[in-house]
Amino acid sequence: MPMPMGDTPAPLSWGRAFAAWRFAPVTTVLLVVALLAYLGAVLMVRRRGGRWAAARTGCFAGGLGMVAAAIMGSPGIYGDAGLFWVHMIQHLMLIMLAPWLLCLGHPSTLLLRVVPRFDAVRRHPAVAVLTSPLVGLAAYVAVLFGVHLTSFMDVMMRSPVLMVVERALYLGGGYLYFSRLLTADSPHRPTAYPLRLFSLFMGMSADTIVGIVLLQATNPPFPSYARMHPPWGPGPLTDVHDGGAVMWIGGDGLMFVMMLVVGAMWFLDRAPEARRAGAFLESARQSALARTGHERPGGEIDRDRLRASGDVDEDEAALAAYNALLSRMNRPGGSS
Repeated sequence: MPMPMGDTPAPLSWGRAFAAWRFAPVTTVLLVVALLAYLGAVLMVRRRGGRWAAARTGCFAGGLGMVAAAIMGSPGIYGDAGLFWVHMIQHLMLIMLAPWLLCLGHPSTLLLRVVPRFDAVRRHPAVAVLTSPLVGLAAYVAVLFGVHLTSFMDVMMRSPVLMVVERALYLGGGYLYFSRLLTADSPHRPTAYPLRLFSLFMGMSADTIVGIVLLQATNPPFPSYARMHPPWGPGPLTDVHDGGAVMWIGGDGLMFVMMLVVGAMWFLDRAPEARRAGAFLESARQSALARTGHERPGGEIDRDRLRASGDVDEDEAALAAYNALLSRMNRPGGSS
């Protein structure tokens, strides 16, 4: 909830940034229920003889912990007290970091293990559209623009209900966006890696636009926030500019890391295919060299004899064998 005007916290320091805490009963209950439900599902899977990686459980618990820290820790305390740049850190925690960790917990896969009928729901056309990467991107952009580039935040600071709605939008929009991009959490149809990278790039562009707009503000865009601004903090306009920098630099930085992760996932997915291709080329090379008489018993190539003869180069032999194979395959009725 927003902090009353008279409850200005002590000046923010590194110690208070890590130690400050407040108790939010509703948030605590919801997070505990979510954790218990997840652990209960894991226990059911293991009782049925299945396996569930401890790393996934740790990631899901870490995601819930990130939500708790964003709302009940210093980002929530000082953000609600009128420090806009701290509030933007809370936004990144709720819309990017927490959803990423929750996605790595693979909750949809876990639910499918416990409730097989969930597969029918997952395959429903309406659910497939709702969970598509494009809808996720649209939701992410709509939340960013709708909160930061309209009067929503100004009204929200006067309404505890809207503040809860805002946090739910961050978390839900972020999860809907990242769940199809950063994991393979039982999607109905796997998302192609180029589309994942494009979607992340577009999300990065949205972060950049919001950050630049806030950096170019000539007046505080949220009067209610400015009135709550603590006297020991930076000026209200400077605070808005700092918040824009947090969104631009922090948001783009996190998106860049996610793009690197997706790129690594793509590379690892293609590695078996590359190994198969490499094995085929090696086989073609061995076959070509064998026909020139430069192969030792057991398949090893007598490279000294090959170089001494001067009749064929190893790479040229492999290329010739490969081209010959393609030629045979392209003939009518041809085969390899």
